Amino acid sequence: MWLLLAGFVLLVCGADAGPVIDFKTVPDFGKMYHVKGELSLPHSEIQEPFEAWYDLEGNRSRIDYRNGTVHTFLIGNDVDHGTIYKITPVTTETEIQAIKCYQLKGTKEDPIRPQAPLPDLQGFEFEKMENHTGVLCEVWKKVTQAGHKKNTYRLWVTRPEGNDSPATPHRFEMEGFNTLLESNNDKYTIDYSDFSPHTEADIFIPPLGMTCEKFPDPVEEHQILANPIQDYVSTSPISHAHRLFGPFKEKFNRQYENDKEHEERENYFIHSLRNVHSTNRAGLTYSVGINHFSDRSKAELARMTGGLLVPVKKHDVTK
Repeated sequence: MWLLLAGFVLLVCGADAGPVIDFKTVPDFGKMYHVKGELSLPHSEIQEPFEAWYDLEGNRSRIDYRNGTVHTFLIGNDVDHGTIYKITPVTTETEIQAIKCYQLKGTKEDPIRPQAPLPDLQGFEFEKMENHTGVLCEVWKKVTQAGHKKNTYRLWVTRPEGNDSPATPHRFEMEGFNTLLESNNDKYTIDYSDFSPHTEADIFIPPLGMTCEKFPDPVEEHQILANPIQDYVSTSPISHAHRLFGPFKEKFNRQYENDKEHEERENYFIHSLRNVHSTNRAGLTYSVGINHFSDRSKAELARMTGGLLVPVKKHDVTK
């Protein structure tokens, strides 16, 4: 068996020869599929499992987080402009892990569409063939930049049956580099498994008999609360999380000395925000929130707390 890579075409020859793969054509995952995954946030030492169902033609999707602790339904043909439903345990000053239903309705300007747990590969280019966990994968790459933020995205995929069949995702990785700080200041990965181009229609039906309410304030966080994975599979260097840094600075009257400090503080804030939301999806007996320490580094927080890093709890009714 031998491999020849020329003109972006891979030929696999031998008794078990496979099809010719055109590397000018980005992988296609199909219009309907089911997949499991695990989001890894190295900065926060978090691994968050999820399971997703996607139906583009049916204009609907569902993503469950933390082994089914949190359920999100994005139903594009619900009501006028679609609705997002989130079923989640909530801990407050008076309740422990009470199961609540929240909803976010779409608008004419911003209708609800199904959320893919995989990145949109528009703008990606073939980079190389590489073994990943013992599987020979195509690696597709995209680089985006806005201001000082330069993000490199890579997706590892296989197409064992050729371009006419859905591709299988294996890993998605984002590495962020800040040109002002001259450092790699961000990274996260999503490892995929159990990909299947099939799903069941009833999986998209939210639980019946629940009264759903609007998402709690602040309004700026509604999109992240309703659709957590959107920021991770998007290839925009400016995410919803980045846009929340403005309200944070206003609320806590933050004024930084220069652009470099601003970039550093924004980066710490992004990591804090991700940590807060991922922790709150775990269904714990307490909830955590953003506070005036959220733009501080781990080293600064350790000094402030005498070396003891303790999450800032919004509610804890176990004491």
